[in-house]
Amino acid sequence: MAQSNTSRSAASVLIRSDRRRALGKYVNQKIGRLQSAYISGSSSDARGRMALLRKGLNTGAIRWLSVGIDLYSDWPRGTLGDPINESDYYIQPEIRAIATSLQMYALHQQSKSEAMAWMPGRIDATGAMSEQANNVVQRYLHSFGHACYEIDGKQDDLGSNVTPILKQLQSMEDFPNFDNIRHHLYSLIRMMRGQSVSLDYSSFARDLYDLQFPNSCSSVFDRWAREYFTAQINQTDAKDQALEK
Repeated sequence: MAQSNTSRSAASVLIRSDRRRALGKYVNQKIGRLQSAYISGSSSDARGRMALLRKGLNTGAIRWLSVGIDLYSDWPRGTLGDPINESDYYIQPEIRAIATSLQMYALHQQSKSEAMAWMPGRIDATGAMSEQANNVVQRYLHSFGHACYEIDGKQDDLGSNVTPILKQLQSMEDFPNFDNIRHHLYSLIRMMRGQSVSLDYSSFARDLYDLQFPNSCSSVFDRWAREYFTAQINQTDAKDQALEK
């Protein structure tokens, strides 16, 4: 018997690890186009779309009819599944991760003339293609944990072991409910915007996706801890070496 269209569609959907990679790619594509239009001023509706994406952020809500046009307009069903298929276990975590990423980017980029979303292989100011596409160091320098250390390091000169930023990260780990995490992200992304600290949104979106599963939630906080504290150790080593000279 021939398979129905629904069955064929379901069968073509990839496993979770593949969908996770596809999610990061989709977020980068969406944000890359939006960022280019916003910064260049080439699209008159880019500013309006960013304003729609920010709706509800200060209350912790996702305004679905405001984010829907950017979220679903070219959703890749072949790699992320069908968003109307509520029986798909991975669909809702994908939707929440992507919508939250788009909202946080819209907040991050607000009133900024420089790019707040780091893009691998982006053309630099001289017009030359950078060597960032597969550069692990560059990805680390724009990871969420490292970005948190960047805003922490610029605020705290007292050498405190538990800074305000670190307290927010600890609170997310103590209560890993997604709404609580979104609440703290709103505050942290605002500070990143204020200090012009950019972020790799592809990796960030995958983190948000992983946070919604019990078997991968802890690994996200471990990854953020490594990114944050490795940055701290590197800076301390650099200061020590400078004093020795």
